[in-house]
Amino acid sequence: MTRSTVATVLCAAMLSSTASFVHPGVANAAPTNPSNTDIQNALDAIRNSQGNVAGLAGAIAQVQDEINKVELHMGELREGVNKALVDLHDAQATAEQARQGVRSARDRLNTTQREIEDAQKKLDEISRTAYRHSNTGGIEAAASDDAARDALDRQTYLRTNAEEQQQAISALDQARTEHANEESRLRAARDLAEQRESEAAAAKDAAESRIQETSGQLAAENARRQDLMQQRDLAQAELDGNREKADELHQQRKEYEAYQQAEQERAAAEEAARQAAEQRRQAEDAARQAKAEADRERREKEAEEARRSEEQKEAERKAKANQAAQAAAALIAAASAAHNQTENPYPQGEDAANATISAVHNAGEQNPNVNGTEVPLGQVPTLDSVSEAAGNTAGAAQGSRDQKIETVINRAMSQLGVPYAWGGGTATGPSQGIRDGGVADSYGDYNKIGFDCSGLVLYAYAGIGIALPHYTGYQYQYGTKVNINEIQRGDLLFWGPNAEYHVAIYLGNGQMIEAPQSGSVVQVSSVRYAGMSPYAVRLI
Repeated sequence: MTRSTVATVLCAAMLSSTASFVHPGVANAAPTNPSNTDIQNALDAIRNSQGNVAGLAGAIAQVQDEINKVELHMGELREGVNKALVDLHDAQATAEQARQGVRSARDRLNTTQREIEDAQKKLDEISRTAYRHSNTGGIEAAASDDAARDALDRQTYLRTNAEEQQQAISALDQARTEHANEESRLRAARDLAEQRESEAAAAKDAAESRIQETSGQLAAENARRQDLMQQRDLAQAELDGNREKADELHQQRKEYEAYQQAEQERAAAEEAARQAAEQRRQAEDAARQAKAEADRERREKEAEEARRSEEQKEAERKAKANQAAQAAAALIAAASAAHNQTENPYPQGEDAANATISAVHNAGEQNPNVNGTEVPLGQVPTLDSVSEAAGNTAGAAQGSRDQKIETVINRAMSQLGVPYAWGGGTATGPSQGIRDGGVADSYGDYNKIGFDCSGLVLYAYAGIGIALPHYTGYQYQYGTKVNINEIQRGDLLFWGPNAEYHVAIYLGNGQMIEAPQSGSVVQVSSVRYAGMSPYAVRLI
């Protein structure tokens, strides 16, 4: 049997088997074929409603612009409180550092005072000894010349020691004066830090008062938004209904035309099958099926082995990356201040034991200038130093730059649907929100476990060892500024003149993930360019 003969038999057999399987002797019932008039009427209905739909679309766009402005204003007020909270925590840390410096200076002053007192006692003892020996000088002089020389030597020795001890007392007294001056300067530095702490707390109270004052306006805007959204949904439903009807008629026409084509193919296949020799067809089918089955089993086995190997490698990589992300996030969380706490976490009083100081966003006020003199207070941990330590902890397990970006986005996407809670979000996950005295309270944010916009961003980036402050304006100061038309997946998008209104993570294709506002959840949204800050920020 030649190859051409085998191919002819196989082709005829496949056509015959296909025709007998699809059409077992009788044709299926013909589907409905809509008339051209029905289809034309449906298209006319769409065209007639396009004017109304276009008008509604324009109104919806205008309303959406107003909604975006309201949401940006809400973000501005809330982020103002976030800024005040970060400044308050930094001021508290600086005040604690100054208190510790005061105590250290006081300890040195007390030590110097004790040394002066000991030296004075030694000088007094030398003076008494010299006085006793001076009273016996006449008797010793009468006894012998040797005794007189011994007495003279003792007087010289006592006078020399007294002069040296007096010099030591003078040096110690000078040191005591310097230590007292240092303590005074440090106390002034502490008072300055405490004043800034009070100013930061006052700024927080003022921002919260503004939120409460505008709560009525925001409530009215939200009611208007709900009404306009209902109008939008009704308009969209009407448009969708017209389109659905037209699509249904087109689909019926396609099904009817496919039916006609299938009927023609069925008839041709039946004719070809009758011309094939049944015996040779069966033999060739059996051989073909046997070979095809063997080839299929081999390919499936090879593909399954390759798939399992690749899945195992990927699972191991992801497990290592996840462990590294959790370790980095835990390190950052341990070094960060509790954002939803306004009470001073540090001990009160200068005699209290030293406490671990949380990392600060800005370490520029560590050495304040008091009365024209810079007062060193030592090193306060910063978010940059925490990021360096967390990056070393994560190590090479995080992979390439692209894999790090995916780790950040996967962490953010894992929180989809988590409630918005103003002030919520830490390096290790969602946290309880805080009160604002206005809209956030009306939504119960302070009783929710969730994220606000900057909290979601700091959580996502903590997984690759990058520590960020819980305030959009400060997050804008990190990384590299890039033009909006050059943004890439994983870049941070900001709103407001100084990025103080809102922040989101860019996903690509015009999409972003964000925690929008009270009453919403973590979600994926289309990028809103209105009100956007001049630049995006690239952290990786």
